[in-house]
Amino acid sequence: LDELIASTDGFAEVCKVGEGGFGRVYRADALPSLPRVACGFAVKTALVGVGAQGLAELQSEVRTLSAACHPSLLPLLGVCLAPARACLVYPLCRGGSLEDRLYRAPAALQRLRMLGFETPPPPLSSAARLRVLRDAARALHYLHTLSPMILHRDVSAGNIMLDERGNGYLADVGLARAAEATAGSNGQVSHLSTQRIFGKPGYMDPIISLDNQASQLTDGFALGITLLVSLTGRGAV
Repeated sequence: LDELIASTDGFAEVCKVGEGGFGRVYRADALPSLPRVACGFAVKTALVGVGAQGLAELQSEVRTLSAACHPSLLPLLGVCLAPARACLVYPLCRGGSLEDRLYRAPAALQRLRMLGFETPPPPLSSAARLRVLRDAARALHYLHTLSPMILHRDVSAGNIMLDERGNGYLADVGLARAAEATAGSNGQVSHLSTQRIFGKPGYMDPIISLDNQASQLTDGFALGITLLVSLTGRGAV
């Protein structure tokens, strides 16, 4: 934890490049305990202490995701399990999120400046958007083919990242969990029963609120909405 604090100047606002459901994301150019990467590091830190139960869940999550490896899945490089401030470390995607590149709102442009853009980047072409979506879809398909299957549960334009070359990466797998396989009338479907509804409004399959079950189908629904908003430039309803 001390290393992460030092590398982000004490989680300073000037180093913050994003914020999401898990917490805030900070830029770190180097971490002594990890091999140096040219793009730098993204340090995701929880807003508050996770507590004993949350820490155990995070440890289980890290074990699950450590086994996942795909060229278009943003890899987990490191983790800090300090109860006071749990942190996850990923490569820093200097191309920003697909959402920021699509909507280019003032806050999005500010985040892109923090990533190194001196001037706003040009709008993504339709072909570039499709390439990014293809990359993310391949990563999601990979998660669904693992045994046990891993459900992302939070697919959205904000959770697809771009590197400097425009390659897409499925990211923010903090809500991902291994699913349970059950046989149904339509064959075998892997699902995850949950008492809490996860995901972003507009991207969530309405069926989740009806039976509290996430599946590869609900991940697919969210990916379909992401495709729709990416090609139309309109927000998720």
